[in-house]
Amino acid sequence: MRLRTRLALAFALLALVPLAVVVLPTLSRLRDTLSRELDARMEAATTSAQESLERSGTTARRAVEELVDSAAMEDLAREARERPTRAIQAGTAGALMKTRGLTVLSLFDKDGTVLSSGHLPARRGDPDPALFAVTKERSAKPVPVRVEVRTPSGLRQLPALVTARPVDYGDLRLWAVGGVLLDEGLTQHLARLTQAQVSLVADGAALATAGTAAPPTVARELPLGDAATVRLVFSRAAAREAEEGVMRAFLLLAGLGGAFAVLLGLLVSRWMTRPVEALTEGARRVAEGALDVRVQSDATGEVGELVQTFNHMTSELKATTERLVASERIAAWQEVARRLAHEIKNPLTPIRMSLETLLAAQEARHPRFPELFKESAGVVLEEVDRLRRIVDEFSHFARMPKPQLAPVDLSELTQSVLSLYATPPPGIEVQPSFQAGVVARVDRDMLTQVLVNLVKNAEEAMADKGGSLRVRVKGTEADAIIEVEDSGPGIPLENRARIFEPYFTTKEGGTGLGLAIAARILQEHGGKLEAGGEPGQGARFSVVLPRAEGGAPAR
Repeated sequence: MRLRTRLALAFALLALVPLAVVVLPTLSRLRDTLSRELDARMEAATTSAQESLERSGTTARRAVEELVDSAAMEDLAREARERPTRAIQAGTAGALMKTRGLTVLSLFDKDGTVLSSGHLPARRGDPDPALFAVTKERSAKPVPVRVEVRTPSGLRQLPALVTARPVDYGDLRLWAVGGVLLDEGLTQHLARLTQAQVSLVADGAALATAGTAAPPTVARELPLGDAATVRLVFSRAAAREAEEGVMRAFLLLAGLGGAFAVLLGLLVSRWMTRPVEALTEGARRVAEGALDVRVQSDATGEVGELVQTFNHMTSELKATTERLVASERIAAWQEVARRLAHEIKNPLTPIRMSLETLLAAQEARHPRFPELFKESAGVVLEEVDRLRRIVDEFSHFARMPKPQLAPVDLSELTQSVLSLYATPPPGIEVQPSFQAGVVARVDRDMLTQVLVNLVKNAEEAMADKGGSLRVRVKGTEADAIIEVEDSGPGIPLENRARIFEPYFTTKEGGTGLGLAIAARILQEHGGKLEAGGEPGQGARFSVVLPRAEGGAPAR
């Protein structure tokens, strides 16, 4: 982050922190107050709903008791004793239910058979175990049960608050079981009473719902035994709106104060940081290679001294760098020349010795001169080929072409390279292992050259005792990897750091450029060549390339 930006932010924080110190505790206290008010309102509404349910049950209980104690019920019981088949008809309970304000009423005999049902006339003559079970209750309060009623959509079970009272006449006992249904009318009444969304829930499904509650919401429940649950949903929208109103006011004040503070900070910081930014830009340009940069500034004091010191430093740095680059260039070419001269001098010795032998044999007119000439010519030609190979590899190393990148399936490419070694030398076993779908963007010919070199080196390392050559292709999320591992003598630890240097070799007749060229090819591809394995247990070379997922492999 730039110094100017930091100073501007510091001014903004100085303006916002006092405001936050005052507003945030105030907002917290407001939230607590609104939360307590909502809790109190929910508690009062829940209590009102509970009392309303109890009043409904009490009203139903009194209506049933009045019905049982009425002269009409006494007459009905007397007639039922004298004329059992004619006294109680299907519509008897319906008429009694309407006059008492009940919505559930069934008349049972002592065995639990329905003699008449006001809420479901078709039940006459059948048992109703769920409703008759209320007669076994010992509580004087109404009991929540589910009763079956007929609705426009068919038979349906609805919760109800019912009570049971016996009707005795002589040795005859009848039961009157009545009460009120808990339906949509109840939910509408409770919604008006509590100003909440009220739902009547049974078996996880809402039987009736009334009222609305804007989110966010808080729920309270009133269980009615196993029959149903009354769920009250209260809205926290008013409290949320109050909190958001205070927060909007705070944000507006914070925005205005922050904008003013930032503007003031920018003006002050611009005046303070201009010389420092000039130095920063100068340092960046020096890092990019412009060593002749000079910072122009009219700053005074310590900053002015810093500017002068920087300008003097860049002047000295330019001169020192030019001398260093020249020295490094000379040293590098001296090293290359030394190594190349050493590699070329080795073949010259046998060439010179062969020619001196031929000259001596010719002067002495030695009878084996033709035979000696043939042997010496073979040596000379072999060493000349070696010289040509050294020069060719040096030329290739010095003038390596730019790779032509394309998506390549590394498993397919490695398989084609191994096909060149379909018949390995005696004692050497090739063990390939390929993972499908490992694709990288490479120059196919250049990567083939790398793999051929690695496989050839592995075979040469096992030429004496044989062994196994393991070639694996695998991929990670980011990399595509080809491993070439042999069971030869391995790489000594003291040589591992130098094996990728040009002209470094431990093989008789080697040029020391093979691994150097392979490492450089992989660098041109954005990858790397890694050496591993334990000395005495074999060597492992890993070709690591950036993986190209989804690319169509080039063939």
